[in-house]
Amino acid sequence: MRKYWKFIAIIVVIVLSIGTFYVNAALSAEQYPEFVIETQSGDAEEIKSLVLDGSYSDTSTMSYVSTNVKITGEGSQYNRGSFLDRVIGQPATVIKELQKDYHSFMRGKNAAINSFFEDNRFLAYADVNDLSSLTSREFKFDISVLNKEDDNINSFTLEVPDDEGLDYLVVEDVQLSKGWLYLITHNMKRNNENYYGEKHIYSIDMANQKISSQEAIIQVPEEQGETYIDVQFIRTSPTKSYDQLIMIKTEIQNIEDEESKREKVINQEVISYDLTTKKKEKINIPDLQVDQNQLSFFDGSTVYFMTLDGQELAVTPYSLVDKQVGQSFRIPRTGEEGFAYAQMTTVKDGKIYVATSQMNAKINADVIVADAQTGETLFKGQLAFKDSSEEQGNFELYLHEMYVE
Repeated sequence: MRKYWKFIAIIVVIVLSIGTFYVNAALSAEQYPEFVIETQSGDAEEIKSLVLDGSYSDTSTMSYVSTNVKITGEGSQYNRGSFLDRVIGQPATVIKELQKDYHSFMRGKNAAINSFFEDNRFLAYADVNDLSSLTSREFKFDISVLNKEDDNINSFTLEVPDDEGLDYLVVEDVQLSKGWLYLITHNMKRNNENYYGEKHIYSIDMANQKISSQEAIIQVPEEQGETYIDVQFIRTSPTKSYDQLIMIKTEIQNIEDEESKREKVINQEVISYDLTTKKKEKINIPDLQVDQNQLSFFDGSTVYFMTLDGQELAVTPYSLVDKQVGQSFRIPRTGEEGFAYAQMTTVKDGKIYVATSQMNAKINADVIVADAQTGETLFKGQLAFKDSSEEQGNFELYLHEMYVE
């Protein structure tokens, strides 16, 4: 009988703990401050479609669980979510919208935004299924494509070819065009005792459900002494089709002296890759050096190279259509001199949107909209409390996603 009492006691403790969590959450719900985007200059209509997703926490309490908050031009809206969501975090807004609109298709799929492609006609998904054992390596692609016009779902599995020496792979992008599904992956491979990574592309013929071709776009050796190579794809919209991939390949040297450790960029290349022709080209822009901060953006025709320079965001546009560098411009930001707080950027309909990704009692968060061709500031504002009396106290607001509806 004792063992049952112990079991019951454990269950009671768990129930009381979860109950206490929700009671405390309910009691504190009304204490959440309302955030607004306060206009400093320009037209507030420019942020009518802008949405900032983040998390808020009151650091003056002992609570370590933050609350999800969505901020728009109309104010803020909190979503406590489930207990599990509040502990491990919620998926990206795009994924939440897909789960709401295509619940049946999304069931059982991971929440990684890189695994999805969507346009007006199709919603495609691809993920890697690792079936490896201690003695062998085996990987398969799980593919699923929804036709929005007739609700037909085409799902199938493909073996990853030439997986000998392949330690792991992860899907970094999915594109669907003219009956072809393109899976862009990061592969980590081993050749004898040497390891190297590569950006890889698998071209899938949807009509025949087979991998028609595959190739390494670029290979990167493991760290060599004091230097290593980093390759990043320039960000794009997750709900738009692209014929080109844009990559930044950076060779970096680790420098260590008595006072500090730092990194120095030795060489940097910008590379474009055409999904259809499989043609790879270098983009030559004199004196361009892009930070490893993932601020740059590709809208399908123009690459906007962005980097922080003091209190300004430096922007250099490059047109893939006519292969010309546009006029560079700078977007001024606020903040303390010498401090460059993390920023978020996106581009849509010829406009660049910029927001500071952190706000607290000491850090102000900018929200800026600028013309993507001229750099003219169309709107400038800051996140603020709607009720100024709520500004006292310790808090942290982290923004992790910005999108334009």
